[in-house]
Amino acid sequence: MDMQHLVKQFISDGKNLYRKLRTHGEELSDLDLVALREQLHILDTEAGNLQDLKSDGITFTFQGRRPQSDKPLLRKVM
Repeated sequence: MDMQHLVKQFISDGKNLYRKLRTHGEELSDLDLVALREQLHILDTEAGNLQDLKSDGITFTFQGRRPQSDKPLLRKVM
């Protein structure tokens, strides 16, 4: 698989995971949540580094901060 295909697949899988987290995320253990957050941080950092390399000195949009969603956090109440 080429990198573009892998990224598109990751985004698709991420959207599905997002929906599952919104509805069933409380079922995850603390360890699972830490592992998920760590992996996302690693991917975000690497994507930022690659973007910096490609931008010829233009700083990464988020400058080391995680992007914040403009949507309020709403949890499904059971």
